Amino acid sequence: MAVKRTGQPSFVEALMPKGAGANAALDRLAGLVKWYRFEKLIGHLRDEGSPGRPGYPVLVLFRAVLLQSLYGLSERELEEALGDRLSFKRFVGL
Repeated sequence: MAVKRTGQPSFVEALMPKGAGANAALDRLAGLVKWYRFEKLIGHLRDEGSPGRPGYPVLVLFRAVLLQSLYGLSERELEEALGDRLSFKRFVGL
C-alpha cells in the first residue's frame, strides 16, 4: 500500500500567527518521546507495496490513537478534532 505524505503545513496554517493553535502539553510530549522507536516496533504492520489508495503512515495513526486515548474521544470525535484542532494536526503530523 502506498503511503500518504504528511507534515506539510496548509496554506491557511502558513498565514496564521506563529503561536496559533499551540498546545504546550502536546508539544512537550512530542519532544520527549522518541517516536522512531515506536515506528520501528509497529512499522511492519502496514504493507507499503500493495496496490490501492495511499494510506497514512503507521506512526501518524499511532499518534492519533494516542490522542484518542488521552482525551477520551470516540472515533468520530477524533476525526472531528483532527479536522478542527490545529494542535492535534501538528501532534499527529498531518
